[in-house]
Amino acid sequence: MTKSIKTEGIVLKNSDLGENGKLLVIFSKDYGKISIVAKGVKKIGSSLVHLSQLFAYSKLELYKGRSSLYTLTGGELIESFSGLGSGYEKISAAGKIARNVLKVIQEDLPDEETLRLVLNSLYFISTDKRKPEFVECVFLLKMLQYQGVAPDVQEIENMWKLKLSEGTENALNHIFDSEISDLFSFGVSENVLEELNGIAAMLISEIN
Repeated sequence: MTKSIKTEGIVLKNSDLGENGKLLVIFSKDYGKISIVAKGVKKIGSSLVHLSQLFAYSKLELYKGRSSLYTLTGGELIESFSGLGSGYEKISAAGKIARNVLKVIQEDLPDEETLRLVLNSLYFISTDKRKPEFVECVFLLKMLQYQGVAPDVQEIENMWKLKLSEGTENALNHIFDSEISDLFSFGVSENVLEELNGIAAMLISEIN
């Protein structure tokens, strides 16, 4: 039985499907991770082409048959994050964000908090409001907190037998205590960012 649905979502992965189609992996507002067949989007003049681009965030019209795949039938682009394509560091950071999100989100399990975090992070990168490496690092630490992986400062020091600098402690406290709206409202030195990246790498290995 065919089921028609509407939701919002961002393309985190796309790949060619046949001669003119694409297979999209979407982080959706209402259904978590879903896989979508976008037929004919590589044809010249396709009305769906903008919805199938990597990092496109859109209102989506879908239907689902008996298989686990959805089919894209229509929609409206909300944000393309086109600024991500203006530099290697920006698209690289966005790609790492997408790959790590796909490791933790699940099918049929909405996660609006993490979705909002993804959208805010891509906005800060695409508009050059913060450096890509900084945004990527802060994003990872906050995402891990949402997944229940990130320990507090004392636990980090005890776990890896290290002493964090005062700047790193302050940064971690800000990241873990802040709402998304204030998450990127601080700065760090290169040394602190290096420490934060090391902590994020160790924590992300817990879910790989």
